[in-house]
Amino acid sequence: MKESYEKILVAVDASEQARHAFQEAIRVARRNQAQLYILMVSDTNHLGTEPYAVDHIIKEAHKSSSAVVESLEETIPEDISYTTAMEDGNPKATIVTYAEDQGIDLILMGATGTGTFSRLLLGSTTAYVVNNAPCNVMVVR
Repeated sequence: MKESYEKILVAVDASEQARHAFQEAIRVARRNQAQLYILMVSDTNHLGTEPYAVDHIIKEAHKSSSAVVESLEETIPEDISYTTAMEDGNPKATIVTYAEDQGIDLILMGATGTGTFSRLLLGSTTAYVVNNAPCNVMVVR
């Protein structure tokens, strides 16, 4: 384990477990005086319908993602420095790639998220990140 963390990523969605991970990320960021990165990924990996429908689905996903991120931002204490990002794509790969690109040294995420059916078909996003991340991963229940 590292002595301290400088760049902490919390991957969020609309789940209660993501909120718990977010709250833990704030505590860890404060203890380490670290920069907090908040990442919300809209799962657009399996969209394969008419272009108009895809555009509409993506717009709705962005609206929903923005609402989640804004509600989280409202609860961040003033002493925490943070950056938010909203991405489209496969959440598993996007979280890992974002961590690599930003030089993240700790990822926090919930044990499960909102995609129960997807988890059954594709495996857990959390398990994928734990096995492929370039840094430590803290799973929050």
